[in-house]
Amino acid sequence: MENKPRPDTFRRVEDKYALTPEQAEQFLEKIQSYVHPDAWFRYTVHSIYYDSENSDLVIAGMEKPEYKVKLRLRGYGTVKPQDTVFLETKKKYSNIVYKKRFPLTSEAAIGYMEYGIPHGAKGNTAGEIDYMMNRWNLQAKVMISYDRECYSACSEQDVRITFDRNIRYRLDDLDDLNDNGTERLLNEGAVMLEVKAMDRYPLWLVQILSEMKIRQTSFSKYARIYRDNFTQMSVTGNLRVTPERNRIFEEVKLCSLPY
Repeated sequence: MENKPRPDTFRRVEDKYALTPEQAEQFLEKIQSYVHPDAWFRYTVHSIYYDSENSDLVIAGMEKPEYKVKLRLRGYGTVKPQDTVFLETKKKYSNIVYKKRFPLTSEAAIGYMEYGIPHGAKGNTAGEIDYMMNRWNLQAKVMISYDRECYSACSEQDVRITFDRNIRYRLDDLDDLNDNGTERLLNEGAVMLEVKAMDRYPLWLVQILSEMKIRQTSFSKYARIYRDNFTQMSVTGNLRVTPERNRIFEEVKLCSLPY
C-alpha cells in the first residue's frame, strides 16, 4: 500500500449494492476502462464498534431515522501496538455521510477506549468522542473485518468504487484490532459494492448498473450483526427503539450536528 496520508474528514454519498462473487467479477470487468486502482488499492480493514450497554445507537439507526451516528476504532492491515489507528464518528444525515476522525497509536486508543487512560488529543472530534463515551458509557460491541479493493474513476474526481469481501466479525476479545481465527462470516460470502460520490453518477456507471440489473440496497454491517446476535449484544435483547432510546439519540444528535 502506498504510504500516503489518509484524510481525516469525509463528506459524501455512499450507496451500497450486495453482489454475488460472480457478479462482482463481471461488474469489475465492465468498469475497467473507466477506473484505475486507488492510491490505497487492496488492504484489510479492522473496526471495533462502540455502543451503550443496550446497543442504543445501532437499534436507533435500524429504525432508518433522518440522522444516525456510529463510533468506531479503525485500523488497517496487521495492527501492532505502535501503529496508527483512528477513532472516528460516522454520521448520516438525510443521504449524506459525514466522517471525522483523529489518529492515535493502537496502544493509546485501546488504553483510552477500554481502560479510560487519557490520550491527550485535542480538537472537536476528540471532544465529541469524549462526551459520547462518558455520557452514555459506551463499550466495545463487535470487531468487524473485511478485505477491501478500491478504484477511483479516471475522469470523475469524486467517484470511488470499493469491493468488500470476506466480511467477518467476532463478539469477544474486543481489545485487539487483528483477526484471531474465531471470526464468523457475515452475509454468506456476499461482496458489498460501495459507490462513494458527491455529484450524480457518471453515465457509464448508470448504464452498467442498469445493464446488470444491480439495485441499491440498505446494508449496515454492524446492524446486520446486531440483528443476528441481539440477545447477546444488549441487556434487554430488544430489536425496537424505546422512548428512552429516542431521547438518548436526540441528545447525541444535538451534540454532533454543529460541526
